Amino acid sequence: MQRTNGGGNPKNKLATFGPVHINNIDLERSTYFWTEIVGMQLRGTNKNIAEFGTEKRTLVVVHEKAKFPFQKGYSGLYHFAVHAPNEAEFASMVHRLNIKKYPYSPTDHTASKSIYLEDPDGITIEFTLETPERLKRVISEGGIWMEGTDGVIRSASERLNLDEVMSALQVNDLHRFIASDTYIGHIHLYANNVQKSNRFYKKLGYTEANNLPQYMFADLGDGADYQHRIALNSWHGSNRPLAPSENAGLNHFQLYYTAKEKLEQALHSINWYEKTINGYWVVDPTGNKICIDIN
Repeated sequence: MQRTNGGGNPKNKLATFGPVHINNIDLERSTYFWTEIVGMQLRGTNKNIAEFGTEKRTLVVVHEKAKFPFQKGYSGLYHFAVHAPNEAEFASMVHRLNIKKYPYSPTDHTASKSIYLEDPDGITIEFTLETPERLKRVISEGGIWMEGTDGVIRSASERLNLDEVMSALQVNDLHRFIASDTYIGHIHLYANNVQKSNRFYKKLGYTEANNLPQYMFADLGDGADYQHRIALNSWHGSNRPLAPSENAGLNHFQLYYTAKEKLEQALHSINWYEKTINGYWVVDPTGNKICIDIN
């Protein structure tokens, strides 16, 4: 798979995301979703595996391995996010869903503008536009609140103003694929223990952004202004096991370090890894598998 950088200038970043691999029930159904609904290109197929993405990079790899839909209440994947490179492209992603009449939930996190939707097997995907310049600080008294640089305090999950989003739409063409510089920008996990997982990802080199034990939540950044790259919560319940392998969900995800010394430091900091021709395999405290390598 082609390795490319996503999320702007990677010079000062720890790592970038490679493809997210998910297990689904029906490859044909998933192919329709990722191409016709989301607007990605089918980049290749091999037996029960299909790759989807842009003309430059693979973003999602679907493995036809599941027998049952995604089941809530287990640890593992909460959602992963496909990030738009600019306002016009984010509007284009939303426009496509509107025309296809595909349901989604519009949410304004202040540091990002987001919509949430589910794939055919119930896996949640987020479309995101990074807007860290809008965030002044996070307030954690009496809930999680976001103070914007405009001085307004909002809910962490305010309803997104879709009229404002759609005002940036420039191209009204459903035959056009998503922009070539679209990228995987963050992953949000159900952790069976948020603090253990938080310590693990800090060992990988990520920097703690928010650690809110009272809300069973933490997230970490990678050196960029947008600091929500790895997010963790136990909102599904503490010490929950991973979902059975027969259920649709996360197979693994990939991280590419921007410098050899950063990768070596990460490998030195953790207790176990396995080297293969594809990279170095590590497992977080919840049991999520990650393949890491140099970009």
